[in-house]
Amino acid sequence: MKAASAPRADVYEIITNRIILALENGVTPWKQLWSAAHGAPRNYRSQHVYQGINAFLLGMLAHEQPYYLTFNQARELGGCVRKGEKGMPVVFYKVSKKEDAQGKEKKVAILQYSTVFNIAQIDGVDWQLPELPTREHTAQEAAEQIVAGYAGGPRIRYNGPDAHYRTSTDTVSVPAASRFHTVEDYYSTLFHELTHSTGHAKRLDRATLSEKASFGSETYVKEELVAELGTAFLSNAAGLDLTRSEPSTASYLANWLQALRGDKRLIISAASQAQKAANHILGVVPSYPAEEEASAAGE
Repeated sequence: MKAASAPRADVYEIITNRIILALENGVTPWKQLWSAAHGAPRNYRSQHVYQGINAFLLGMLAHEQPYYLTFNQARELGGCVRKGEKGMPVVFYKVSKKEDAQGKEKKVAILQYSTVFNIAQIDGVDWQLPELPTREHTAQEAAEQIVAGYAGGPRIRYNGPDAHYRTSTDTVSVPAASRFHTVEDYYSTLFHELTHSTGHAKRLDRATLSEKASFGSETYVKEELVAELGTAFLSNAAGLDLTRSEPSTASYLANWLQALRGDKRLIISAASQAQKAANHILGVVPSYPAEEEASAAGE
């Protein structure tokens, strides 16, 4: 009798549960500071910078160095993951081909994951770490450059009564900087609204923005999460210290917990859209689609 195969792991649940656990412990993954000195988490061997949800999963780990390897990559370098060390799952899409009901071949992307370990968890490798990059501008100056460099962006009203993005006029409104407690709060608010603006039909034409959505609806919630995550990508690109922004309230965390528990695909999808939004504002053209973390398994 043929043994029953083990059920395929639900990658969406695995990743979403990681984010939920962090939120339950009072940690908002997209408000954690990535290494200001070293930059975003990346693969040690390839120097590939992790994108989308992987950036948040690894960015909330308290490691001094942002370099990661899979178990096999560490072994190929002559090293070994120390016994008892726990890794972090990172996702990637494996693309295969199959025929549809009409016999036409189509591509199917299946979400999978592999586990990576920080170099601090690996012994036996003579690490050759790159020199630390130097910043020519302060975080505030870098943030201003991001705003100014948004090619074809919306018109910005800087002394508005409140913060919002209006699709009909393609206009961002943000209160004066003096009304915010910290520089980080000001730019986080501005980046949030600018991320919304990338969804305009003449830019990324994001469905969650272009569709008419009532407050609190599924579409509204997803667009708000895209804006939250996009803010994190932009803030970290500028080197802003997000720990100096207003702390998350209990109701804020509760709202996201409810949303994530109700949709296991929400966080991965929103992170992918947020990465695209940030790339659009930064003028970055990735060498691969943001949602296809092909190298996450060890390129």
